Amino acid sequence: MIAATILAQSDAASSGSGLGLDNLFLWTVLVVIVASMLGAVIRRRQRDKCLKLLNDHHVTLLTTGGQVLWGDLVVYSQGLEVRFDAPYQTQRGLTKTSAMLFDDELGQCLALCRIEEALTPNERRVRRRQIRRSFNPGPWRRSWRWVRNVVNTLRDALTQVMGMFAGKVGKGGMVGGVVKTQRTKIDDLSKTLVGAAGNAYEPMLERHIGRPVILELVGLGSEAGAVCEIPGFLVDYSERFVAVFNVDHEPLEEFQLQLTESVQREGVKLDVLDDKIVVTATGGDTIVVRSMKSDSATTDLAIVLVGGSSVRLTRPRGESVTLHLQRTRHIDIVCPRSIARVRNAGDSATKGRRDWAGAAPQEDDAAGAGQRPQ
Repeated sequence: MIAATILAQSDAASSGSGLGLDNLFLWTVLVVIVASMLGAVIRRRQRDKCLKLLNDHHVTLLTTGGQVLWGDLVVYSQGLEVRFDAPYQTQRGLTKTSAMLFDDELGQCLALCRIEEALTPNERRVRRRQIRRSFNPGPWRRSWRWVRNVVNTLRDALTQVMGMFAGKVGKGGMVGGVVKTQRTKIDDLSKTLVGAAGNAYEPMLERHIGRPVILELVGLGSEAGAVCEIPGFLVDYSERFVAVFNVDHEPLEEFQLQLTESVQREGVKLDVLDDKIVVTATGGDTIVVRSMKSDSATTDLAIVLVGGSSVRLTRPRGESVTLHLQRTRHIDIVCPRSIARVRNAGDSATKGRRDWAGAAPQEDDAAGAGQRPQ
């Protein structure tokens, strides 16, 4: 019935205008239908390639609102889920076992952090394989990345062509009315189909894949506005996220503190309250809360704090508490590109000059952090 109606309308348009646009009208309708179907399928299956690196691994999720979540990460095409290490019981008696961030909330994500000590043996093998493939890619992986970059380079051009086509055809007649109505879907078709082959292409980032870089991350809390510098190797990037990993997760410092009162030391502040302990990363380095030991129990945590973020831990009343902490610069981190940026290379990226005794430009390195350039 629908097909007959479409054919009848197209015949009427053709006889009325004498332009023979019936085939164009049918093709336009078919393009819109195919765009809707393919777009729905691809969006339901496609996951961000940077987020996929941490899928099914133990991570810490830091949000721009100061929330800290930790547990096993599940990456979906349109969001994230963090499955807690243990059920959480609210004061109202509600039991929560995970937290979800939907696609429109991913902008609230500050960072996803991973440390090797929090992983199972199988997760460690997967991580080592990720690092090996990223830093020493085989012929097939290099070829596929080249193809994807070529497709991404043509992406904007194709989108422009589709937009120009829709604008040109949409100027007159019944066909133009249909194209005007469905122009958004036609534009989405070009973006969706090309996006299925890859994400945005950045020549500067592409050159540094697998090489040492410095990632700048805007701080939170008392460090708000300051830039936290995280060294590592650039693993990958997408339109929305960038991934920087470290091969070795050896900490700069490891210590245990038995807490009876608030204390502050290099890079970390611990506030002892009646029933809580608040741990805050105060310097440019990353703080890892490995575990918490009380008189009655020992709890494994592996919580990663960066850029002024803080976490509140429940303190058993009347019991002494000992925290196992690490100060480090070596973690795996995935951040939104809207708030984190690869600012510096960490190796000799330029060729040396013959008979040239040079010097590097100096920076204000006070407190290990600067201000993001405006």
